[in-house]
Amino acid sequence: MEVVTHNATSLAWMGDALMTLRVREHLLNQGYQKPDILQKKSARICSAKAQARILEALKEEAFFTEREQQILQRGRNATIHSKAKNADGKTYLEATALEALLGYLYLYGHADRLEVCLQAILKKGDSL
Repeated sequence: MEVVTHNATSLAWMGDALMTLRVREHLLNQGYQKPDILQKKSARICSAKAQARILEALKEEAFFTEREQQILQRGRNATIHSKAKNADGKTYLEATALEALLGYLYLYGHADRLEVCLQAILKKGDSL
């Protein structure tokens, strides 16, 4: 079993960047060009509330491996010192869990699974 040396907030920090970049790329590929539309559509997927809903939907489908569930739990248990703008603490930690998973997959070389997860997130996000 690999040893994860990064803490949950560091993983989430990287995961947030990955998700934001991928969502923006996805929206541009769909043909959106106006900045206000891009921002609104991006926020619908990248907000804590949306990320928590996406995570819940994927969990209901038994999408995650046992190892990924452990990383998600680390993200949910993270000590967060910042306050979410538009979400309660529980929702914010669920979003952090999803971001932590993405950060883990990226930083620990699981590129294929990262791609599968991002595609699933985008698909769920498009239906929000």
